[in-house]
Amino acid sequence: MTDASHAQDSPAAGKPGKPKKKGHRMGPVRDNLEGFGAAILAAVLLKWFCIEAYQIPTSSMQPTMMGCTEAGVYDRLLVDKIRYVLFEPQRWDITVFHYPLQKNQNYVKRCVGTGGEHGERLSIAGGNLYLVEMVDNKPVYHVLRKPEYVQRGLWKEIYPMRRLLRNETAGLGGSWAQSPRSAWSEDGDTFTVDLGDGRAARLTYRDEEDGGVVDRVWDGYSLAVGRKMREAHLSEGRKQEIVPDVKFAAALTPGGRLDDFAFEIEVLRPNLDRRAYAFEWSAGRARLTVRQAPAPAPPLLASEPFDCALEPGVTTDLAFARLDDELVCWCNGKELPRLDVAAFHTREGCTLAGPKATANHCVNAQLLLKGKGKLALRDLRLWRDQHYTRSTAPEFIDVPPHHYFMMGDNTLQSVDGRDWTAIKVGVLPDGTMVPPEEALKVPGGRVVRGNKRPVAPSQEPDRDETPVVFPSRQQVAMIDEFGEILALRTGVSPAYGNDNVLFQRLGSSDGLGDWKPPEEKVSFVPREHICGRALLGFWPFWPFSTENRLGVIR
Repeated sequence: MTDASHAQDSPAAGKPGKPKKKGHRMGPVRDNLEGFGAAILAAVLLKWFCIEAYQIPTSSMQPTMMGCTEAGVYDRLLVDKIRYVLFEPQRWDITVFHYPLQKNQNYVKRCVGTGGEHGERLSIAGGNLYLVEMVDNKPVYHVLRKPEYVQRGLWKEIYPMRRLLRNETAGLGGSWAQSPRSAWSEDGDTFTVDLGDGRAARLTYRDEEDGGVVDRVWDGYSLAVGRKMREAHLSEGRKQEIVPDVKFAAALTPGGRLDDFAFEIEVLRPNLDRRAYAFEWSAGRARLTVRQAPAPAPPLLASEPFDCALEPGVTTDLAFARLDDELVCWCNGKELPRLDVAAFHTREGCTLAGPKATANHCVNAQLLLKGKGKLALRDLRLWRDQHYTRSTAPEFIDVPPHHYFMMGDNTLQSVDGRDWTAIKVGVLPDGTMVPPEEALKVPGGRVVRGNKRPVAPSQEPDRDETPVVFPSRQQVAMIDEFGEILALRTGVSPAYGNDNVLFQRLGSSDGLGDWKPPEEKVSFVPREHICGRALLGFWPFWPFSTENRLGVIR
């Protein structure tokens, strides 16, 4: 007799108890099936409501997230789907959302515009983003500065990385122009300048081979990926923009007396004032300044002087940046006072006529020195900031309430809120494509809207391009905004090209029947289309790949 039945039969129970039925035991197969089913249900619920894995297929967010066909690197990331149930998306979040012109497809971009309750007006200028306020019918620009945790991932090293991409062993004479030439020498990652008995010296970043301080598409990658990106895109003759937001860093060791030292970022633009933004040091004190370049003159703006020791025989790590209309400096990792230079912005005049900077249209990042004896510069590095280009966006971007404006970090290769365009076509009951107004006159006719990302008939389309034309068949394949693939009958004009969407009426061959679908910009993502925030890159990573992409996404 078991203890349980004995307890039921004892006088303390008050009355005789009935024998307890034994529970029905499930067999091992059923146990495992139920456990397996519970695991699947939990995984589905987790994927649907909490977290989901995605693969990045395109280059629009590089190098933050890789979908690199040139190098064959495709990031996998985890997306937090709970955050936006509890909180609103924030500016600078990397956001996953349903693409407004193909709602069954998820896109990932950086959220740079937040409409909020009342909407907002943005402008893209000089590589930066600005919030625009209208005062007396005139725009007042307020720069949108990136948080430090975001900014750390957006600096793109250009020296020594560009030199290494070109397999150059030396920096002097190639990447850097030195003056006087005989005073400078180079040993590994150390530059040494002999100032003699009190002369001045200068070191200026030129990099004529890769265009100077411009927005090159191959900046910001690892060495292996950067080489493949450069090989693939070097021959592109697209216009560039100079990048005024630059960061220096170096370890300085004066061997003798150092009288003056400066990091200087000189911005030259045709028909505009030349500006020099600098960290200036002299006799143990430093300040941040803006000057009219190139002649020496009193500063147009200067910070209060602050202490910064550069002693003979002592190595000091210095860094200086012009960033989002602000000057920032660091000494041995400690941030020193900042200087707001929004009054001396660089919103205009950054677009070059070609792929390279010129002598009167460039950014000169340089070091200026004066003193006695030798000075060593070890581990000299130069970065440029993430540079946003306007592309086809208007000067003012009006984000509606409860909508968001999205951009890719790789703005030279990203199709995003600046460019999203819809076309409308009419469809007759027999599948013939006609102008929208004609379809509405026919019983059963309808108007469909889809993404406009066409290619010429001679080109191979990718997964996002639509409509795709087949002139010999008199057919067009088009994906509508709900993701339905439509096969439509129509003629294709001989003038049809990458951005010239022209169709013919069936049976027309004289060109008089050509018609162009109406277009509209669809630049914003409504709140209900927001799915989640990119959280973590989990593949590829070392030792399974030479590219280690494991880490938190910022």
